[in-house]
Amino acid sequence: MHSVTDPVGNSISPLNYTRKDHAANMDRSTKRFREAESFSKEQKHPITLSDKIYPDEAGHSGSIFNPNPVSTGLKLSYEEDEHNSSVTSASESMTAALPLILSLGDNFKGEFDRQKEEFDHYIRIQEENMTKGVRELRQRHTAAFLSAVEKGVGKKLHEKDLELENMNRKNKELEERVKQVTAEVQSWHYRAKYNESVVNVLKSNLQQVMAQGTMQGKEGCGDSEVDDAASYTNQNHLSFVDGFGTSGVTRNQMTCKSCKIKEVSILLWPCKHLCLCKDCAAFIDVCPLCNMRRTGLVQVYMC
Repeated sequence: MHSVTDPVGNSISPLNYTRKDHAANMDRSTKRFREAESFSKEQKHPITLSDKIYPDEAGHSGSIFNPNPVSTGLKLSYEEDEHNSSVTSASESMTAALPLILSLGDNFKGEFDRQKEEFDHYIRIQEENMTKGVRELRQRHTAAFLSAVEKGVGKKLHEKDLELENMNRKNKELEERVKQVTAEVQSWHYRAKYNESVVNVLKSNLQQVMAQGTMQGKEGCGDSEVDDAASYTNQNHLSFVDGFGTSGVTRNQMTCKSCKIKEVSILLWPCKHLCLCKDCAAFIDVCPLCNMRRTGLVQVYMC
C-alpha cells in the first residue's frame, strides 16, 4: 500500500487518509446539523431580553438542563425522527385542511354561481324593462301619430263635407232658379199668345167699328136738320164692340166701372171686359162686371 505525502511533508497512508477524510465529512455533517438544530431552536424559542442581558446564566441553565450529553449518532437519529414527525404532522394537517379548503372552494364557487345568476337575472329584468319601455314608447308614438293623422283626415273630411253641402245648396238654388226662369218663360210665352189673340180680337172689333162708322156717315149725308141733330147726338156715342160682341155703347159706359171718372183702357182676361182704367187695374183683381178673377190684362189705346 502506497503512502501519500501531505503538503507539510508527512507521509500518510491511504487507510489513514480515508479515515481522516471520513472523519472530516462526519464533522462537517455534524456541524451543519448543529447549525440547523440551533436555528430550529431559535425559531421555536425566540431569544428573550433576559437571554441578552444574562448570557452566562442562559449558558449555565443550558448546562443544567443537559447534564448528560447524547452522542452524535443518537442526536442525528433523534433529529431525523423529529423532522419526519414534523413532516408527517404537516402532511396530516394539510390532509385535514384539504376538505376545508375544498369546502371553501365549493362555497366560493357556489357563491360565485349565485352572484352570477343574480346578475344574469338582474340583466334579464333590465332588458325586459327596457324592451317593455321601448314598446310602450313606440305604441305611444304610434297612437299619437295615428291620432294626429285621424284629426287631420277628419278636418279635411269636414271641410269637404262643408264644400259638398255648399255645392248641393248652390245646385238646389240653381235648380230653383232654372225652374223659376222656365216658369217665367212659359208665362211670357202664354202671355205672348194671349196678347196676340187679344190683338187679333181688337183688330176685328176696330174693323167692325170703322165699318159701322162709315155706314152711318153715308146715311147722314143730305138729311134734314132732325137728322143732323141725331147725327150730332150720335157723335157723342162711341160704337165699340165689347167682349160679348155688343155695340152702340154710350160715352157713360166708356168710363171706369171702379172710379167712374177716367176712361176705360184695360181689357181683363179671360172675361174680355173693357171696364177699368189703368190706375184702378193696379189694385183690382176681380172684374167689376162679372166678378170673375182676372188672370191677365191688356192695355187698349183708344183713338
